[in-house]
Amino acid sequence: QRHNLLVVDNPPPHSSLESNSDPPFLVFRGLCCLMKPYILNLFVLSLFATAPSTSHAAYTPSRRDVLSHSAAAASSLATTAVSSPIIKPAFADEVVSTTSNESKVAVPTVKMGSLDVSRTIQGYWQLAGGHGKYKPEDAIANMRAHYNAGITTLDTADIYGPSEKIMGQFIAEEMAKGTKPPPIPNTKFCCFRFLDEIDKNEVKSRILSQIDRLKVPSLPLVQYFWYNYDVKKYVDVALMLTELKEQGLIQEIGATNFDLRRLKEMKDAGVPIVSHQVQMSALDRRPVQSGMADWCLENDVKLIAFGTVGSGILSEKYLGAPAPTQQQQNTSSMRMYSGTASRFGDWSLVQKLLRTMSDVAEDVRSTGRCANANISNVAQRYVLDATPAVGSVLIGVRNQNHIEENVRTHEFTLTSSEISAINDVVAKRKGPKGDVWDIERGYV
Repeated sequence: QRHNLLVVDNPPPHSSLESNSDPPFLVFRGLCCLMKPYILNLFVLSLFATAPSTSHAAYTPSRRDVLSHSAAAASSLATTAVSSPIIKPAFADEVVSTTSNESKVAVPTVKMGSLDVSRTIQGYWQLAGGHGKYKPEDAIANMRAHYNAGITTLDTADIYGPSEKIMGQFIAEEMAKGTKPPPIPNTKFCCFRFLDEIDKNEVKSRILSQIDRLKVPSLPLVQYFWYNYDVKKYVDVALMLTELKEQGLIQEIGATNFDLRRLKEMKDAGVPIVSHQVQMSALDRRPVQSGMADWCLENDVKLIAFGTVGSGILSEKYLGAPAPTQQQQNTSSMRMYSGTASRFGDWSLVQKLLRTMSDVAEDVRSTGRCANANISNVAQRYVLDATPAVGSVLIGVRNQNHIEENVRTHEFTLTSSEISAINDVVAKRKGPKGDVWDIERGYV
C-alpha cells in the first residue's frame, strides 16, 4: 500500500526540514508542521507494504522503515481510571488524576470517548527527523521516564518515520510487565496523495500495519488527516475508519488539522470524532478565532493542542532577548514556530506577551500556588484554562530535561484576571489568519 511521505529538497523559510543531513529533508507532519504555500520542488514518496508478518522482529533504525503488516487480533486496549482530580479545570467532571511515580504532582487525565488521556501528552514527531540524531533505546528511555512521571499518553503517526515501531517496542515492554494504567499510544492516519483511489482495502491494510508496529490489539485513538479538500472523499474515508472502529480495530477516532467546515461535515455524516489535534497557543489562536473551539465544546470533541510553548519561544530564554536567528532555528520545530511568532506580530509584541506571562508566573509563585512556575508553565496553562474545549496539551519529546517542568504545569490554574491580562496582549495580534491549517494549505 502507498504510504504518504513528503520530502522537500529546497527548504523555504520557517519550514520543517532535516538539519543534520545532506540534503535536508522533511518527513511531512500531518499535524503540526508542514508545507508553506511557496514550497518549491515538492514531491511525494510512495512506500509499498510488505506481506503481513506474524512476528515482531527486532527493530533496526531507519527513517523509512515504516512498513510491516499484521492481522492482529481486534480487541479494546483497556485503560484504567484512577483517583480524583487535584484541580478543577475545563471538563472537570470528566477529569481524574494520575500520581507521578517520581513527583508529588499529579497529571490529570480527561475522557476522550472511552479513553483516559493524560492532559499532557508525549509527542514523538521528533523521531521523524529534523531534530538531530538519536538512538532508539534513548527514545524508549524517554518514553518510560515521561510515563513514570505521570504522562501516560503518547502521540505518533504513520508518517513519523520509525516512531510507531519504537513506540511499539516500549508498549510491548510495558504490557509484558503488566504496567497499570497501561500507556496509551495514539497515532494518526494521514492521507496526502492518490486520494481519489483510497478504498476500504487500503484503509484496513494500513490500520493493520499500524497495529502491528505499535504492538497493540487495537489502535486506541486514530487521528485522521486529509491534505486536499478539493478531493471530496475525506468523508468517505472517515466512514471507512468508522467501520474499522465497529470491527474493533480502532477504539476511538479523532481528527487532526481539519478546518471547522470539514469537521462539521464528518460529524454530520456520523463519524464519531472524539478529539481534534491542532496547533494552538497564545501565538496561534486559529482554533478559537474560527469558532472551532466553541463548536468542539458543544459537540464533546476535545482539542489536543500542540505548539503551546512554540519550541521554547514562550520561555524565559527569549524574555528580553532578540528573536531566534537563522542559526538558532536549527530544528524543524524552531523553524515552524518562529514562523508562527512572526505572523503573530513584530518581536516587540512577542516581548510584551513574554513580559505579561512572566508577571503572571511571578503572581503564581508569590501566592503559593506553584513555587517554581515559569513562563512555559503559564503558556501551557493559558491554553488549558482559557479555552474550555482543550482536553490536553502535547509536548515534543527529545530528552528528559523538561519532565519536571511539564508535570509542574498541573500544579496550579490561572485566575480569570491572569487570563484576561494575557488575552489583552493576544488581542493585538496580526495573525496567524484564517482557520486551522489554512495557511499551510495555501488558502491564506
